Amino acid sequence: MPSVLEELQRTSEAAEIWWDSSPLDFAGWRDRHLATAPDATTRERWREQLQRFLCPATPQLSLARGVTTNPSLVAQSVLASPECWGKDVRRLIRSQAAPDVASTFSLLYEEALRRAAREMLPMWEASEGRYGWVSGQLDPRRMFDTDLTLEQAMSIAGIAPNLMVKVPGTQQGYAAIRYLVGRGISVNSTLSYTVPQFVACAEAVEAGLRKAKADGVDTRRWRAVFTHMIGRFGANTDLRHEAAIRDIELSQTDLRWAEVAILKRIHTLVRTNGHPVKPLLSSLEVDDPTLGSSTLSMHLEQSAGGAVAYTCKPRFIADVMIRENELPAFDARAIEGEVPGDVLAKLSRLPSFQRAYAPDGMRPEEFCHYGSFISTYSEVMGNTRKLIDFVAHQFQRAAPLDRPLLPL
Repeated sequence: MPSVLEELQRTSEAAEIWWDSSPLDFAGWRDRHLATAPDATTRERWREQLQRFLCPATPQLSLARGVTTNPSLVAQSVLASPECWGKDVRRLIRSQAAPDVASTFSLLYEEALRRAAREMLPMWEASEGRYGWVSGQLDPRRMFDTDLTLEQAMSIAGIAPNLMVKVPGTQQGYAAIRYLVGRGISVNSTLSYTVPQFVACAEAVEAGLRKAKADGVDTRRWRAVFTHMIGRFGANTDLRHEAAIRDIELSQTDLRWAEVAILKRIHTLVRTNGHPVKPLLSSLEVDDPTLGSSTLSMHLEQSAGGAVAYTCKPRFIADVMIRENELPAFDARAIEGEVPGDVLAKLSRLPSFQRAYAPDGMRPEEFCHYGSFISTYSEVMGNTRKLIDFVAHQFQRAAPLDRPLLPL
């Protein structure tokens, strides 16, 4: 029996399913999920579906075609196996002539990306660079400094040929994207929620490609994706606050339409203008019927048929599998459907939606002040600090300290 995500893939040759975690974590999550099956029949159906989900060693069998990571996901992966990774950190400490927390954190992060990229490399090689990419995100503490961003970006790009540099959607980030693309380096624009960010991303990518062409840079194995963190847009509390001030009632379905409306506009811009950037949906959500939703996932159902990639967290995959019988047949032209006029009129009264939906709704220097960006940045920074502290703890375990740890 095809899974929901397999059915979605069939609606468009240009659709792609990605895994939003380290590929090394897949087998463990799969086994834990199978253990939650309510009966033997369900367990066997799930097992069959998951056997086809992520198979980098046999790419022709794999539904998933790429992997996204970020500091939060790397932190979760490392902290879930502290003894295993603790030994690696202590090994990295011993390998340095003058180790400190900052240098060891960087080495640990790069090692996590190296292992993920190595796992996906057979798919990248078999597809001649079309699939098998691993997105390696830059340190969030560097995102407002273009020079530091580029320094780390070049380091990450050099780890493996199938590493795609994941750059935050800030004014400085788009300057970095322009430079990286000009060098033929594949990029993923992240911490992105709005149409103006997509416009800035497309302009940066196209400027970089012009530079690459002029310099004779080989871009045959080059890709760019734009991560639209779709579920995080509706979670922005600014929307509900602005609605309450204006006596507007926002349902869960209204918020989903807000998220979908931005995706549809981005998809239209790509189709109309031929931008060489594919939307990559992250933060996907299933919908709650107790809040009036009549869909399993508007994110999936309203984007079906599009040239869209979907990066799926383990929790989202599990939720979809549990409720797969609720999904109606996908409409292969759903991405072209209009947002209901009354809903769009309601949303257009909210300043945060206006700024996100209009192509010129924000200037690049304003992107980092948008509500969704701020909340995600705070979360990523918090998880980065947890990983830094894990490294600091390994210093303490490796040997008694006779001097303070060097500050980061």
